[in-house]
Amino acid sequence: MQESEWIASVLPSQQQLDHVLGNDPAAALLGLAKSRAPIETGFVGDPGDDPALKKEFAVAQLAAAALKQNSSAVLSTEQTQALHAFVHLLARPALRVVDGAVPAIPQSWERLKTAHDSVIRRIRGVGRIDTSTRQHVGTGWFVAENLLLTNRHVAGALCGLDPHGDPAWLDKLPAAVVTTNALWDQDPSQRAVWDPAEAPSAASTAIGTITKIRTYHQHLDMALLDVTGVANSKNLVLRMHAAPPATLARHDVYLAGYPGVTPPYGVSPQVAKLLFRDATSSGLKRVSPGQLVALVEDLPIAANKPRESHDGSTLGGSSGSPVIDFDNHRVVALHYSGQYGLANYAVPLWLVKDDPFFTDNGVRFAS
Repeated sequence: MQESEWIASVLPSQQQLDHVLGNDPAAALLGLAKSRAPIETGFVGDPGDDPALKKEFAVAQLAAAALKQNSSAVLSTEQTQALHAFVHLLARPALRVVDGAVPAIPQSWERLKTAHDSVIRRIRGVGRIDTSTRQHVGTGWFVAENLLLTNRHVAGALCGLDPHGDPAWLDKLPAAVVTTNALWDQDPSQRAVWDPAEAPSAASTAIGTITKIRTYHQHLDMALLDVTGVANSKNLVLRMHAAPPATLARHDVYLAGYPGVTPPYGVSPQVAKLLFRDATSSGLKRVSPGQLVALVEDLPIAANKPRESHDGSTLGGSSGSPVIDFDNHRVVALHYSGQYGLANYAVPLWLVKDDPFFTDNGVRFAS
């Protein structure tokens, strides 16, 4: 599917766009950005004072109308970049969790409104993974009592490695894990933390202490972390589904995690100014509704085990987020990689349910 066709498929109807955006799309989108931008917006002032910003969203509004007429229309780079603001705020938002609720559900996701209470209950076991100095490195969630699942590259970051900038980080990981676990044993103050709060707080009574990097997968971007200090963690477990979802493309899912870390690249300066200028990197808890897109190239373990792609909105701190089926609220995939505005990738967990990574560590799947 071409990018313009995907944008056309996920944009709200023209009637909804007209209703939401009105006669001043820049001002309307600024208002939405304050509650729905993937990370905290830093925009201040009147968007009407910025001609370039108003022009950007006028371009987007015209491009959206053109796509409704012809979903395969060829768009300019400027049009495509401008439309990404519509996609992320109206069609694929990353919605803040505030006081145990999602208060800003868009019209395009009525299903989230219907399933709201079930969603909130399921994501209680999802939390931030931070270093001892509260540097945010990813997301992790309970798969068994006192046991978190996250990405292997998140575990690498906890060891002080640079998975995104050092091409040799995987070669260094075995020794780094041994060193890190020994350091945590010797000096508990150096241990990483797991924080399920909607905003990071050193005073949170729910913060857990990560005591050990138990294991990581040799080929897949998965790791298990031992954690202590979380009361009744068994009741926070998110069950993974042993069977695939009903469909593998255009199937409704949602992610729960902490997108943040660094504002993304790949959007126009005007959109970046609206959504990300002076943005914080705190990584607050968000629910990102979206869809499975397609099974893509094979995982590095077998030719018949492909990756799953999805179009939920994610950023760097989303690494390790569960991809949850709207139908039964069970986890179907583990998000591990994405490029803003282009694609996201996840490990389809039903394809690896019998892997020793899970079975040797007492992690069970729901049938």
